[in-house]
Amino acid sequence: MLITMKKLTTSGLCLGIFLLLVSCQTEEENNPPENQEEVQLQSTARQSAASDPGARSMLNAMVVSAFQVGTKDMEMKYAAEADIVAGIDLGSIILKSNVNTALGAASGEPQTLVLISDGQARVSAIGEGNTPKGNYQEIQFELYTNTSVDNDDPMYGKSLWINGEINGETSQIWMDVESEIRAMAENDEGHEVNENTELLLVFDLEDLFQGVDFEAAVDGNSDGIIEIGPGDVDGNSSLYSKIEGNLESSVKFERKS
Repeated sequence: MLITMKKLTTSGLCLGIFLLLVSCQTEEENNPPENQEEVQLQSTARQSAASDPGARSMLNAMVVSAFQVGTKDMEMKYAAEADIVAGIDLGSIILKSNVNTALGAASGEPQTLVLISDGQARVSAIGEGNTPKGNYQEIQFELYTNTSVDNDDPMYGKSLWINGEINGETSQIWMDVESEIRAMAENDEGHEVNENTELLLVFDLEDLFQGVDFEAAVDGNSDGIIEIGPGDVDGNSSLYSKIEGNLESSVKFERKS
């Protein structure tokens, strides 16, 4: 009987400690640090320096006139300011998530970002709000397949859509996957969040099209549009696979200067 009581006492103590740890963790997740700053998170596309007279970007034999991408569940990882002040080496700090902050809630919503229109790079707002101070190391998000727009909208059923011309022919590149993308900060220290910080998620078209031979693109079904997408409608599956494989490395996490 004594052994049983000891076991029960020990089990009860362990359970109490476990519940306390869970409670502390839940409280931290639901109540992020008060030491926060207002941050704007935006997105844009980076084009080649060379462009044609119509201000449309010429990249590896493709003229890009429009570019849209869908995002959701965006989350930023950071080294907390308190850990940095405490002198902990950045490489040893366990990164925290800003998902339960105002900025995390705003940027995590499913949305379609317009990155290029009429051949010009645009800046699209992803989210704005308070987020903890610290050094932000990475952004994670999923591509979002848009089915909320009208059926005749070019983004319907797509998570990425690029429109333009290849050798003078109307061309489209598109995806319908909802794969996860992880973009690391451009420097090892990450981007420090302080007063009036603006952060950028940049889609670099030169990197996206790295190694893609657009001269080999064909209009296999002769409908007047060169399509590079899933399903191999026009026989451009190898080009599509290359672009899809380049996607994650083409996404950059930067601080707006």
